Amino acid sequence: MKQKRIMGLALASLLVLSGCSSTVQDNGKDVAASIDGQNILADDMYEKLSSTASGQNLLFSYVLDELIKANFPVTSDMKENASEIVSNIETNYRNQYGDQADTQLESALASAGYKDMEAYEESLVYSLQYSEFLKKYVKDNYDQVFDDYYTVESPRYVSLIKVSMSDVSNPTDDEKEKLEEVKSLLKTDKSFADIAADYSDDSTSSAKGNLGIVDSTLELSNTYGSDVEKQALSLKEGEVSDAIKGSDGYYFLYCSSTNKDDIKKELQTIDIDSPLLVYDQYMVYLVFNTYELTYGNEDVEKQIKDLVSESLKKRDEVRGGQSS
Repeated sequence: MKQKRIMGLALASLLVLSGCSSTVQDNGKDVAASIDGQNILADDMYEKLSSTASGQNLLFSYVLDELIKANFPVTSDMKENASEIVSNIETNYRNQYGDQADTQLESALASAGYKDMEAYEESLVYSLQYSEFLKKYVKDNYDQVFDDYYTVESPRYVSLIKVSMSDVSNPTDDEKEKLEEVKSLLKTDKSFADIAADYSDDSTSSAKGNLGIVDSTLELSNTYGSDVEKQALSLKEGEVSDAIKGSDGYYFLYCSSTNKDDIKKELQTIDIDSPLLVYDQYMVYLVFNTYELTYGNEDVEKQIKDLVSESLKKRDEVRGGQSS
């Protein structure tokens, strides 16, 4: 979103959302810039940009950003949260890289498209504004959003046991013994939770292996690998997986529940970490449509409305024509 805003600024003179207009004109047309006495007309610039899909997206992104800024202004809490995140990142880099921390951090920022940490912090603040934009919609339409989430994501409660190995392809005798012991215990009446608490090498062992509500937004593959994520998202209620080979050990998964009412109750508190904010890539268009905008340019209005309409059509197709 940040990178799109940069180019979107070039369209600012075309959007008359507040009744303002450019004061520089050429034969009645707004001038966006002038080079060696040659005017670059806003209409021409708009026509070239909006004639492509990327240009339409830039146009929409600019209007969206302005809409969010107007309705969800930056607060002191947003600034503090962003500052805390930045501080934690800098501390982690110093602990990990020592004297090379600044160099490593600058490289990471550049790879992500940020000029410096200040620019990254600014993007974090905007992300918090964006989350407020989505949060209001989710809170106002909770039942509808949750029903769609439950249908699309099939969330479930999952627990995990990890048996670590220094070399999965060549485990030590102790590691093999522990793996076999866990397998044997899983065939007894001892609960998965108790086995996880006593034997799991994962950080979740203190929570008896509980991963909480699992869906695709949790991105388990980032931590445990794609095989673990695939199994976690396909287990039936009450089912325990076979041993799943990972890069650093074996994993066992248990789906304790897929109860819709329990999951709905737990997700009723909508915060920035709620999966309801991120599961639907098309939600931004649903939310956008709840606001009434006044456009000073009919072409701009048509381009944006067409983009939103087409995006919601794709959303409907993904859901088999069942979305509401």
